[in-house]
Amino acid sequence: MKRILGITILALLLSNCKKNENLLSTNKLENVNTETSKDSNKSLGANKEKTSTNEVANWAFYKTSESSISETSTKEKIEIINQFKNLKIEIDDKKLKVGNLCTYEYYKSTKTPIKYFESTKTAQLYESIFAKNGIKLGSEITVYQSLYPEKTCKNPWDEILLIDNTLIIVFDDYLVFFKKGITENQGDCFSNTKITSLPITNTIIDGNNVWNELDCNIANLKTKDYIRLPDINGIKIFIIGNFNFDDFTYTLVTLKNNKVITKKDVGFAKEGDEPNTVSEFTQFDINKDYVFSLNTKTKSGEDFKTLKTEKFKIDDKGVIVIIK
Repeated sequence: MKRILGITILALLLSNCKKNENLLSTNKLENVNTETSKDSNKSLGANKEKTSTNEVANWAFYKTSESSISETSTKEKIEIINQFKNLKIEIDDKKLKVGNLCTYEYYKSTKTPIKYFESTKTAQLYESIFAKNGIKLGSEITVYQSLYPEKTCKNPWDEILLIDNTLIIVFDDYLVFFKKGITENQGDCFSNTKITSLPITNTIIDGNNVWNELDCNIANLKTKDYIRLPDINGIKIFIIGNFNFDDFTYTLVTLKNNKVITKKDVGFAKEGDEPNTVSEFTQFDINKDYVFSLNTKTKSGEDFKTLKTEKFKIDDKGVIVIIK
């Protein structure tokens, strides 16, 4: 990994570097053996102390990076998408399975970005790369590798990173992302969410105490802030809030059997030409009959004027029905 990573950084900083087939490949075999010999006993001991639940986490292909990292890719982006779009990764208490390609008993380690990338400068470089693809690097990187190097999967599956609730590999100079899907305890996750009674007004929406932190992954949305509405005929209904200074969105998501039926932005703000200003925004409220009222306003001089209004409701199948 050190040797290949060094090539990667040169390729990023210098335009005429050699091609890099895998930016985040595994360490050399002797390094893996050394680290495994140090930590495998500790890992195995911890596994003995835990009660195995045999819970399986399913990870599905999400997307590829917006561009080739060091512009050395030999494939088109669409080729990579087509190669991975139907692939699933399963991880339980002991084993990691990559579709029908391979399975290995894994060793999981946690490292700081500086330790993994081996320098502050390189860590900062990758932090910016991940940020461009909607991934927050944070303070820890989880690394999945085979507990027994001689039984590992072939590149690019020999080392898989977990960053910001996203599994990441590098293939042909592209980042490939996998998001967690439904797990065996997903229902328990939803059962722990708090329900807010209807009606829901702007005052409630704008209040800090109504928003809760979500542990479940819904519709691959990056944020975890939510308001859960009362169920309709077994349909779970969430408003997911993504708060980013003056640029924010509220997304309505309905689910049946933990699968997304409807996903729609119901509130947002657009940043103005000047910093910390808003040029357009949409507010919404929900009455006791599940009727959503959306009001979009745009900047007109010093004031805002109504641009459009919209009303819809959610039917007993979780589908949006427009009200005229």
